This record gives sequence, C-alpha cells and structure tokens, in this order.
Amino acid sequence: MISSELLTDLLAPAGDGLIEPMAQARLQALVDAVPVALMEFRLQDGRLLLLAANAAARRMPGLGAVRHPGVDASEVFDLLANTPLMDQLLGVVRVGAPLECRQVVREPGRLLLAWDLSARRVTNDCIVVTVRDASEAENLRVSLAASERALEEVRRELREQTDVFNTMESLARTGHWRRIEDPGETVLLWSPGLCNIAGFEQQEWVDPERAVSGILPEDRHVFDKIRERGSGLDVEYRWRRPDGEVRWMRSRVQRTLPRDGVQVVMGVVQDVTDEHRAAEQLREQLLFIQRIASRIPGFIYEYRLHSDGGTSVQYISDAVREFMGVEPHEVTANHGVLMHRVVPEDLPLVQRSAMMSVRKLVPWQCEYRVRMNDGSVRWHMTNAIPHREADGSVVSHGFTMDITDRKLAEQEIERLAFYDALTGLPNRRLLLDRLQRSIAACQRTRNLGALLFIDLDNFKDLNDTLGHDMGDQLLAQVAARLVGSVREADTVARFGGDEFVVMLEALAPDLQNAATQAETVAEKLLASLNQPFNLDGAQHYSTPSIGITLFGDERLTVDELLKRADLAMYQAKAAGRNTQRFFDPDMQAAVNARSNLEADLRQGLARGELLVHYQPVVDHHARLLGAEALVRWRHPQRGMISPADFIPLAEQTGLILPLGQYVLQTACEQLQRWSQHPDTAHLSISVNVSARQFRQPGFVAEVLQTLKNHNADPRQLKLELTESLLLGDIEDTIARMVQLKSEGVGFALDDFGTGYSSLSYLKRLPLDQVKIDQSFVRDVLTDPNDAAIVRTILALAKSLDLEVVAEGVETTGQLSFLRLHGCEGFQGYLFGRPGPAETIDALLDPAG
Repeated sequence: MISSELLTDLLAPAGDGLIEPMAQARLQALVDAVPVALMEFRLQDGRLLLLAANAAARRMPGLGAVRHPGVDASEVFDLLANTPLMDQLLGVVRVGAPLECRQVVREPGRLLLAWDLSARRVTNDCIVVTVRDASEAENLRVSLAASERALEEVRRELREQTDVFNTMESLARTGHWRRIEDPGETVLLWSPGLCNIAGFEQQEWVDPERAVSGILPEDRHVFDKIRERGSGLDVEYRWRRPDGEVRWMRSRVQRTLPRDGVQVVMGVVQDVTDEHRAAEQLREQLLFIQRIASRIPGFIYEYRLHSDGGTSVQYISDAVREFMGVEPHEVTANHGVLMHRVVPEDLPLVQRSAMMSVRKLVPWQCEYRVRMNDGSVRWHMTNAIPHREADGSVVSHGFTMDITDRKLAEQEIERLAFYDALTGLPNRRLLLDRLQRSIAACQRTRNLGALLFIDLDNFKDLNDTLGHDMGDQLLAQVAARLVGSVREADTVARFGGDEFVVMLEALAPDLQNAATQAETVAEKLLASLNQPFNLDGAQHYSTPSIGITLFGDERLTVDELLKRADLAMYQAKAAGRNTQRFFDPDMQAAVNARSNLEADLRQGLARGELLVHYQPVVDHHARLLGAEALVRWRHPQRGMISPADFIPLAEQTGLILPLGQYVLQTACEQLQRWSQHPDTAHLSISVNVSARQFRQPGFVAEVLQTLKNHNADPRQLKLELTESLLLGDIEDTIARMVQLKSEGVGFALDDFGTGYSSLSYLKRLPLDQVKIDQSFVRDVLTDPNDAAIVRTILALAKSLDLEVVAEGVETTGQLSFLRLHGCEGFQGYLFGRPGPAETIDALLDPAG
C-alpha cells in the first residue's frame, strides 16, 4: 500500500525536486490507474484548497472543478456545498480524526449522486479525500428498504386481517378447522375462535380424538352423520366444555378435491346456544300466550302478507271458536271463513282498512259487525300491528274482542245526548251539528237547503187544560207525522217545548225552485198536522205556524238561520196562525225595531214616560158613569207611541206586569181624588188586566193592597178581563174573581164576541159587565152579520143580567141602533177621546 507521504509527493505539483522525473512519471501513472478518486486539500487562510487529484477524480461526475488546482473544496463538492460536509472536512484537518461517510443527493424521482467518502490528515495542514461511486449500492439499498417496507406492510395487513377474522369469529361465536390428509400423515388445525367456543386453550394443532371429546354421547350419532355425508350438511349437537358447561353447536363440513395426493376437509362451527335458549324462551312464551289467549275475552292471530301477494293466517287462538263460530284449523286452512261472518255492509270497510294497514305499515283498528250461527249480530273490534320481515313479507299480530255491550252503551249515551227522550227525534244539539254540516255542503255543491221552524198554536192552553200527559201524547204524534211527511234524508228535530225544526237538504240550486220545493213540503206538513189527533180516545185539533228560510245562497251562521226561521214563524202567527210564511228582510228590520222599542220601554218605565189617560163611559142619556184607564207613552224623541205598538211587546217580554201595576196604582190614586168631591165620587174606573198579570200568584193580594194604600173604594174599581183567561184554569180564574168580588171589585169581559167564550163558563163567572168590541160596532149599520152579533150579545147579556158597554161609538147612527136594541152604556169618540183626568173633570163642569 502507498504511504501517505508518498501520496503527498506524488500528488504534489512538478518542479518541487523531491524525486526524479522518471520515477515521478511512473508513480503518477500508478496513482491515475487507481479506480478510486483521490484528492489532496490544504488548509490555507481558513479555506481548503485543492492541491492535486488523480484521473479517477477528474472522471467522476460531480467533481468538475477538480481539474483546476487551487480551487476551494466547496467548488469541488459543489452538489454538497450546502451540507455539513465542508465543516466535517475542516474538522479532519484541525482535529486529525478520520472521516468515513456516505453522501447521497436526490431530486424527486432521480438519484443525483451516492458517494462513499473518506478523509484523513497527512500533514498538519493537508488531508487526502477518497471518493467511491456508491450509486448502485444505494439503489440496491433503497430497493431493499422498499421491499422490506412492502413486506412489513403485507405482514401488518395480514396481522390486521387475522385479528379482524379472529374478532369476527369471537363476536359471531364461530370457529373453523382444517384437516389435511396425506398418505403419510393427518393434521388437524383449529382456529382461535373454535378453541374459544370449545373451551380449549389457544392451540393450532389439535389431537383428532380430543377434537370430538366434548360431544355428548347421545348426540354423537348426529356428528357421525356429517362425517359420512362428507359436506354440505348442517348438523346441531351439544358440546360439553372442560368447565362442564353444555352448549349447542351447529357445524357444516366442506371437502375439497384431492391435489397431489393431499385431501383437505374444512369445517365451520358456530355456538348457537343463545338461539336455542331464545327458541326455548319463545316456546315458553307462546305456551304462556296460548294459556292467556284461552282466558281473555277475545282471540289473537298472526296474519301474513307474503312477498308474492299471497295471504295466510299462521296462528289463531282457540277463542275464535266462541267469538266467530269457526274452528281454528278452518281459519288457518282458509282465513276467508272469517270474512264470511262479517255483515256485508261492513265488509268493504274491513277489507279496505286492513289492506291499507299492511301496505303502509300503520296500526289497524276497525269496528264491525259479525253474524253468529244463531243469527244474532255482534260488534267486534280488531287491533293489529304490522311489521315487515327480512323476506319482504308483512306480518300483522292482532287481537279481536267483542264490544257489543260497549256499543249498546254508546248508542244509549248518544241517544240521550243527541235525541229527544219523548219523541225520539234529534234534539237541538244534533240539529245544530247537522245544520252546520249542511251549510258547508251547500257551499260545495251549490245546492240550496231550507229550514222550517214549526210551533204548535195554543199548545200551552192544551197543557193547562188537559194536563202535561196529554201534551206529551200530542208532541209524540206530531213528531211521527212530521217524520212521515218528509224524505228519509231530511232531518226532523225537536227544538224544545212545542217547537220543531225540519231541515231540507239538496234542494234546487236556484232560489225560485228551492222556495217552491220548501213551500210544497210546508203545505204537506200543514195538511198532516191539521188532521185530528187521538188523545186518550178523544179527538183533538192542533194547528201549526211554520216559518221558512232558505240557506246556501249566502254565508250565514247557524244562529242567524234559526233566527230567520223563528222570525218567519212569528210572521205566520201574526198572519192568523195555521199557515206558513217565508223569512222577509223587512221582518228582520221589524225585529230590530221591536228590540229597540223593548229597550226604550224598559227605560221609559224607569223614567216615568208612561201616562194614564181616561176615556169617558156614559149611559144612554149621555151622563158620565166613569172612565176606562188607558196607558199612553210619550217618548222623548218619538213622541206619542201607539198602545198597539207597545202593549203586545209588553205582553211578550213580561213588562206587562210592572206596566199593569203602574196603571192600577194610578187609577186607584185617581179614584181617591174623585172620592173627595161629590160631583165625581160616583165615577168608576175600568182597568184592563192581561191574562199573564191575572194569573200571577199574588195578583189578588196586590190589587187589594193597592186599593188600601190609596184609600180607594173597591166598588168603584172595575177590572176588564179578556176571553183568553177562559182558556186557562177556569176554576182558578173563578176563585180569584170571587175573592176580589167579595171585596167589592167589579169585573167586565172586554172585547166580548171576538174569542171563543164558552157559555157554560160564562154563566159561572161573577161578571158585572160585558163590552161589545168596536169591530162589531163599526159596521153595525152596514153589515147585517155585525148587526146580528150585536143584537145577540145584547140579548145574551140581558138574559144573564149583565150590563153592556159598547166600545168604539163614533156616530149618532151607531148610538141610535144600540139604544134601539137595549144598550145602556157607551164609550167612543162620539163622547170623548182618551185624555188626562182633567178632561173628565171638564165634562162634569163644562162651564169651568
């Protein structure tokens, strides 16, 4: 080996004279022949400068500057200039420690250089650097490292897959085995999962005898069968683990084709103990359900809609025998026998709703009727919950129970809540509901409907005279006639008391035709109700007043429609009763005016706007006998309001009671004043008393107390009664009259001849006077009928020893006729208009 000193001399520049030129040339050739790049550097002024380099260095790629002695080492190793190499070479010069390293430079996708580099110090300031090309070795190293990484990755993936497989076996409680058979040896390999479920420690090689040691002797024949069969057969057997626990195993074997004399048999084993336990639990639950199902009031079933569209009942409890009259095996063989029991009217609903349930997977509940073997009809209710199974079929588990008793109770509750107990007709609540629905339907269909409000004329009088039992009989018969006079689709309801409502639907879409149809029905109802009724064997006549309103052409509420029909009914009563009238908008205006008038009347009574005027009553010599007290109303805005406008209103609203008391008090005050003067002490005052006022429980006491309070003479007070009193409790009427009569109060029968007075009652009444109504007096000279009536009244009064006063006498001709036929009392404009008490005083003293 060449020494470092020799290398220094050989690499030194020529002309130093150290050795002979010839020897130098030989040695130089020897150094250049070395295949390793050799370079000498000297440290000068802190820089490493190139002194010399051999031929290999000059040929090596990456050392281009080596051809120029004196260049800096960073230029020689230009590709490594930014690496720690420069500092390492300076360290070799300064410290003297040799350097051995590999320098590698890469760029993406390509190796630029790979050098094995060494450096040693040869003098205090010189080093020799050798460089060998290691590119091939570096490429091999890189390739080897890549292969090792790929191998490790494959090993890692294999470990992961093995871990995953083992984990899956553990989670699935499954394992597998392989038996490798060749002519010389048989090897049995078990997976960790199989060892785990068998209760063995982890082992790969298992002795064949031990591999079957856990099978229970009574199940060994099952396992032997799979050995004989060879492959493709699932068998289940019990396995006793080393710890004594017995578990169920399911196994399948697969035998491969022999290759090179080697036969491989593989098997999969699964622990199915939980399955068997679940199945056993399910069997126990099914047995429990069957026991329960045999005792509950109903039957359970399982219905399946198969994926091919077929249907079947796979289970049904024995109770179906009692509830449907069929055997369970008949149902499972053909579940159509259940549908044959359903009442035909309910069958479409049952089939449609059941099919919707299984198709949409929504719970099913349905109530329907079934006909039993004995012909009776029962109500059933079925509840079912459907769910879809893995094979695409839908299974519904359901329960059916008998709800007949509940239905009967519901029907009774509905009847009590929505039907009238007496007539069986829909009541007000049900009518309002149906009317609301009908109004909405009219808006959709554009058809019209009609509401007929029916009130029985004088029904209260029937109740008062014949009793409520008779009234109930009449109402029941009226209801039957109303129902028989309309279509089945129409509604007849009892609205309350003696009021009925008929609702007609689906009338013509135009008002004219709809009105004609409603009028036809109303006339039919009138004709039916005008026929005599049989009440306890006696005939009774009752007439209705019918109000009609149409609906559907405008948006109206239920209350507004009923109000219109009610108003029309009152118009029918005003027209004479026993007739029908349509609602008129003018009628609504009149009702509004009536409502306003009622409010004003209440306030007028409170404010003292009501006055009492007196109209003279004279004898046939025109001498003043007394006066009739007549109430007048001076309204602060409207002026004088006619009694014809507010007296009927007071009757209807009950204001007649305070109004009548006011007139009575005023009349008694006037009697007391007149009694203070001889010229007026003989005058009497007649006060009109309404039937409602007269029938008040304290009326008699009130009259007597009023007379006493004002110190008025009862003999000068005459109470005028109307004939409507005779339609009530006649005995009570007579008793009250007798009581007042005993105190000196007189009685007159007002408007005689306009009502329905019974002569048998009339002769029993303690009357003093009858008054001929002005309607007869007015035409007494021109109408023979009125003249005959007046003569008859006068003759009748004379026979009953009653005084007679003719009302409405306005002409001397009327006066002459009345005098001629024996009338001795007169009242009318001919003798004086109603006015304040002062006008009566003026009649007694004309000069004053």
